[in-house]
Amino acid sequence: MCDKPLRNISVLLVEDNEMNTLLASAILSRTGANITEAGNGKEAIELLRQKPFDIILMDLHLPVMNGLDTTKYIRKELKLDVPIIAITANIINDEENRCLEAGMNAFISKPYTEKNLVEKISYVRHIAESKKADQPVSPPLEEGLFNLNTLNVVTQGNTELMRTMLQAFINQASVSIYALKTALKEKNFIEIHAAAHSIKPNIDTLEITSLKTIIRQIEVLAGQEKDIEELGYLIAMLESVLTKVVAQLKLQENI
Repeated sequence: MCDKPLRNISVLLVEDNEMNTLLASAILSRTGANITEAGNGKEAIELLRQKPFDIILMDLHLPVMNGLDTTKYIRKELKLDVPIIAITANIINDEENRCLEAGMNAFISKPYTEKNLVEKISYVRHIAESKKADQPVSPPLEEGLFNLNTLNVVTQGNTELMRTMLQAFINQASVSIYALKTALKEKNFIEIHAAAHSIKPNIDTLEITSLKTIIRQIEVLAGQEKDIEELGYLIAMLESVLTKVVAQLKLQENI
């Protein structure tokens, strides 16, 4: 990681907890970001009316106006597409969906490290910039495409079972990508949602971190039956990463 990976990036930090604010500000300052703080959603909206920001870090549980309502206002009333990252102590699947439906781009759990935060900010900015350039490229990958810890626990040293499960993942990945691309071409939101829902638990099991948000965004957008262009970007990124994962699995596990 370079000394100042977020140099000159303007960040609006929306957080009401003083300790959390101090921690985030310290990390962001070290990485070169320019920070503006807001203690609640209403303050954040007023600041956004005054000047633009490159990214917003938004706590979900805020006084006056919570993070979800603030995000909805930013998207629907201010009509801004600035990337928004949700900050929360413990996010669950239902909350993930509510974040995405409100218009957030990603989420990060507390406590987070400098590495976690920089990677997450870089990830959402990379996607936003590739969309503006009309280039659906793959997202920057964190160290390690996947992690087999969960499967190791499940298989308990049974190498034959491990190989069988990994082969099943490879097969499912191929089927899902084909289904997603076909449904996208036909603008069939129901089939897009079904294919995304089918592959999502496999992505979670292999801990493919770079795809956890993307697959959920695909599922949510398809469920809302909107933004086919955005779905195209996300599906292209999904295919790019899954192709790399499959290639590495075949090489690493000799499948």
